[in-house]
Amino acid sequence: MAWFETKRGSDLLLLEQKILDQLFDHLFGYNIVQIGNHRTLIENSRFKNKYTCKQIQFNAEQMPFESDSIDCIVLPHQNTEDERILSEVYRSLIPHGHAIFINFNPWSPIGLRTFFSMSSEEPWNQNLESFTSFQNKLLKQEFEIVNGKFFGYHPRFKSASNKSRWDKIGDRWFPLFANIYLIVVRKKIFTMTPIKPSWNGKIQRNQVKVKETYEL
Repeated sequence: MAWFETKRGSDLLLLEQKILDQLFDHLFGYNIVQIGNHRTLIENSRFKNKYTCKQIQFNAEQMPFESDSIDCIVLPHQNTEDERILSEVYRSLIPHGHAIFINFNPWSPIGLRTFFSMSSEEPWNQNLESFTSFQNKLLKQEFEIVNGKFFGYHPRFKSASNKSRWDKIGDRWFPLFANIYLIVVRKKIFTMTPIKPSWNGKIQRNQVKVKETYEL
């Protein structure tokens, strides 16, 4: 049985579901995609069409979507060490479309377990990235950071609410040691700004110099 199907894994997904539902109150559109085979976390979103890897089998490095066609992409606990995944996310999103990344924090109890684990089972086989390192990688891919949040402070994920006593204490005193962090980004589009001519009232004359010639 996969770890995300255990009691602790289910509690974690329930907590992530609640966090995402809060975000979906402010995000809406036509197409949303969830990458990964975890439990569906986008069911409560206000997008018209909802796609998961259970419905469409594909590799995250080669998404079967046209460029500029997806409004929002959710990536819970995906190994983004291969930057081709980030490039595909950027390509698939519409201009100003959103992507939501949920990762384990390496500076946390669960991060330390992953570091010392020899298991080949997901998620213990991933190389975890810190919030700052992953944020810089997203900026390098021309994403715009919209929001970021640390959550999930209970060592065994018993809390299914981000307003529990554990989360209140963690948010105030040691947010960098949360088990989970979430980053929301937006696809940034660079537009060309026309440069207005500088009119000074003078006639612009030809400034090209002509070499003088002499008749023999």
